[in-house]
Amino acid sequence: MFLLTIPIPNKLKTLACKITLSQLFWNFFLIGSLSFGGHMALVAMVRKQLVEKLKVLKDEQVLEGASLAAMLPGPLAVNSVVYYGYILHGIRGAFASFFGVLLPTTLLVLVFAAFYFSVSQPDQLHIDYVIPAVAAIIAGVGISMGKQQIRFWSQGILALLALLISVFASHVLFLIGTLFVGGLAGYLLYFKSDQQQSSQNIPEQAKTLPDIKQLVVVLLSIAFVLGILAGISGNLKTSLSLATVFSGMSLTLFGGGYVIIPIMKQALVSDLSWVSLSEFNAAIGISQVTPGPILSSVTFIGYKLAGISGAITATLAIFLPSGVIMLLVASLHERIKHQAAITAMMTGIRSVVIGLIISGAYTVGIASFGTDVFSWGVFVLALGATLFTKIHPSIIIGITLTISFI
Repeated sequence: MFLLTIPIPNKLKTLACKITLSQLFWNFFLIGSLSFGGHMALVAMVRKQLVEKLKVLKDEQVLEGASLAAMLPGPLAVNSVVYYGYILHGIRGAFASFFGVLLPTTLLVLVFAAFYFSVSQPDQLHIDYVIPAVAAIIAGVGISMGKQQIRFWSQGILALLALLISVFASHVLFLIGTLFVGGLAGYLLYFKSDQQQSSQNIPEQAKTLPDIKQLVVVLLSIAFVLGILAGISGNLKTSLSLATVFSGMSLTLFGGGYVIIPIMKQALVSDLSWVSLSEFNAAIGISQVTPGPILSSVTFIGYKLAGISGAITATLAIFLPSGVIMLLVASLHERIKHQAAITAMMTGIRSVVIGLIISGAYTVGIASFGTDVFSWGVFVLALGATLFTKIHPSIIIGITLTISFI
């Protein structure tokens, strides 16, 4: 979690400082350990850790990652992380971030699955007062980003429109449509042809294509290791089935984990009979009370079918294919984002994403507070701490976790 102090050549310097691969991995391990509340909670943690504390990302880059993730198939949280890792350290950074953010929740779900299938179903875990804190952190980050990024009244209107649509018409098609409307509005409102940037002003690293050979080697290495594990455990056929089913879901999923839960239930419980309804509910339940994406529930299902090798296979199958797509899109985006038309469109899209982030506070917690005075109190205190102090979200979450378990 420390920054490099050695000088970096100008042609490679995109920000004031860089971060090593190991630091990138451990920072995303920390982020993954604290990201209760889904995709927007992770975006909030990324901003706190990598923008405010370490200063290796900028707000607009955080928003661009969230924007691209929302428009592509696959889990939103992990796709965003792949983008952030790529722009910091290329392909190696994308994979370091990918594995770093997934490791905490995967380990937690694995432990739970081993206990569940060897003993009995544990009592329901309670994190009642973590949710208001998470909602406050998300709201605080959205407000802070709005102050930094919204410079015109039209951007404010786009952000408000996205917030209202997310709250009152949260269907995935409406949300994706809002992003496209934001891009179109940005082009119409902010693009000026005489500001088109010449290619000679584009940073050198943005002109280079990703090392496809390196990507292929990494993917083949992962497949080889998974094959060896499955072969040793005698679960090769089952692991192949897990990889096929969950990679297909990964490439056809739009809108995040909550959208795919009914589809997973139909496929895994009714059609394939891989798990019972109670086991499926247990998988979803543990993914809700652990940090990280809700689709970590597939780790539980993979463990039931093929042990540790099945858990690892299922986890990588649901996250890796769409992550590779994000990696390729990120490389293209880095090459074209310096064009004035793209810059204008991203200005509109970033405004929409700010509205979506703030709406995440409502979706995660505010909608369920009702008249619970304590929840509202935790929310107000955590929001104040997020906006007006430099207290790290990990401290806020740690305090509320302690209160929840007392």
